[in-house]
Order: sequence, then C-alpha cells, then structure tokens
Amino acid sequence: MKISRFSVLHPVSTIMMVLIIMILGGISLSRLPIDLMPDITYPTLSVSTLYENASPEEMEELITRPIEEAMSAVPGVEEVSSISSEGVSNVRITFTWGTDLDTAANDIRDRLDRVIPRLPEEADRPTLRKFDLAAFPIVILGAASNLDPIQMRRIIDDQIKYRIEKLPGVAALDVYGGLEREIHVNLFADKIKALGLPLDRILNTIKAENVNIPAGTLERGNLDVMVRTPGEYRSLGELWDTVIAMRDGVPIQLKEIATVEDSWQKVTRIALINGRPGVRMAVMKQSGTNTVEVARGVLHEIEKINQDVPQIHVTPIIDTSDYIKRSINNLGFSILYGGALAVLVLLFFL
Repeated sequence: MKISRFSVLHPVSTIMMVLIIMILGGISLSRLPIDLMPDITYPTLSVSTLYENASPEEMEELITRPIEEAMSAVPGVEEVSSISSEGVSNVRITFTWGTDLDTAANDIRDRLDRVIPRLPEEADRPTLRKFDLAAFPIVILGAASNLDPIQMRRIIDDQIKYRIEKLPGVAALDVYGGLEREIHVNLFADKIKALGLPLDRILNTIKAENVNIPAGTLERGNLDVMVRTPGEYRSLGELWDTVIAMRDGVPIQLKEIATVEDSWQKVTRIALINGRPGVRMAVMKQSGTNTVEVARGVLHEIEKINQDVPQIHVTPIIDTSDYIKRSINNLGFSILYGGALAVLVLLFFL
C-alpha cells in the first residue's frame, strides 16, 4: 500500500520515474545486438590438409591416419573423426564440454609439429580451425554480367571484394565461380622423351625462373640501398624463351618442347544467376557483431556498387538477417498480445 499511496500523493514524481524507465529501456532496446543464435563455442577443432592431385586412398593412408593417431593422444579428446576426399583431408577432434579450447589448440599444434615430418613434402601445412557459428555466411550475393567471365572475375576481385570487406563487421568475402586466369604449359611427350628431360627438372626450372630474389644491400655513402633481382614472368614471351636445359652447347627453350597458352583454371563448380553463368559471393561477419547491422551495411554498399560498376549487376540471393528481423517482429507481437491479454484478465477479475 505504501507504493500506491506514494504514487497517488506524488503523481509528478511517479510520472518522471516511469518516463526515465521507459527512456532507458528504449535506448537499451535500440542498442541491443540482434542475432539468430547465441554466441556458443563448441568444443570442436578441425585439422585440414591439402595435397593436390592425390586420390582419397592416398589422402587416407599418407595424411589422415598419421594425424588421427597423433590427435587421439591429446588430453580431453572425446571423439576423432575424419573425411578424406580428393586432395583434401579433414580431421575433426571433439573434446568434452568445459575444455579450454585455447589450451587444447596448443596441445594439437604440438602434436602436429611432431607429425608434419611424416607427411609428404608436397602437401600443404595442416591448418587448425575452430568451429564457430559466425563462420557461416550471413549474406550470399550473386553477380551476373555480359562481360568476359575472366574479366568479370578480375573486376570482382579488384574492385568489389575490397569494398565489401572494409565494411564494419565484415570478416571476409569468399568468391566462388567464374573463371580465374591460369597459364597452361602443355608439354610434348615425344620431344621430352627424345631429349631425356625429366619432368621434375622442367618444373623446377620454371619455378626457379619465376621468383624475385633479394640480393642484399649496397652501400653508397651514408645510404644502404636494398638490391633485389626481379625475375617474375611479365609476358608469355618470356616464359617461351626460358632455357630448360643444354644439349651439346645448344640451349633448349620451353617453346621447343611445349606450348604455352593464357587460359583459366579448371572449372569445378558453376554458379548460375537468373539462369546465366555468374559468380557467387558469401559474406562472413566478425564474431560478436550484430548480424542485422552488418547485413544492412552490405546491402547498402551493394546499391552503390551497382551504380559505380554498371557492367556487373550484384543481387542478394540469401539474407539471413531477414529471417532474424521477422523472428524478432513475431516475438514483439507475441509480447504485446500477451501483455494485452494479461491486462484484460486483470480488469475482468477486478
């Protein structure tokens, strides 16, 4: 009764306190981060290894099994599972709930350092990843154009990708599809066999000629000048004229044993945008950021990109923030309906 008596005797003070509570609540609600799922860290780590042109059987025998054996001895491991496919090995390590993943990651890195010498030299170094819900794309975009596929992919990589990645809250933009430029060297098997040239020598020679090597420093008075030897290929002509070997004092150039063409990488996936070949782009957000705000910024930037780069039309295909906003709106309506029903029930009984 003291609260009701105070409210009746001091109406101005009561109204001011209610307004303060409503204002603070409104400000807190407007700044409340909105996301579909809570920030959960699953006790799972994965080790991925790439080994180009290796069959699934080779990946299983040469890479997956040694890593599995090493991971099974890590403290706190509950389950170890793996998937071996062409050129890719993925080992998943599940720990018991409550395990400190930072400590577990350090233990796994120590085990990987011991097993890496047993892996093939041509295989890439294993990479360790954490399972994070924020690693899934929040917006998937599609780009279509009448330009040459290689030119469209180059424009996306050079002009569009960095504009999206610099937005607040955006972690990365993964690009799939399109054609990526690649230089093909097609060797003549009969000529190579006749000259007795091993394939590894040809590959090593091309790699050795296509590098920039630092050559130390050159002292000029009070200045130290950095010296380097630029050796990267700048044109197909330079690649054609590469000397592969010497026979009786005569140089054997690459153009004599192979053809060189400016082509594109092998197409392993096709992205269709409105029935036309295009490029798919997945936007990843930073962990802990507001999904709705990040998606809103990305869509706003897409409108500017379509105006600045009219040759390419970018359209949103999947927007997870739309589902989140609809879920929050449904929750708000449910709260209003529940509050209204509670008030009506109280009035009825009073």
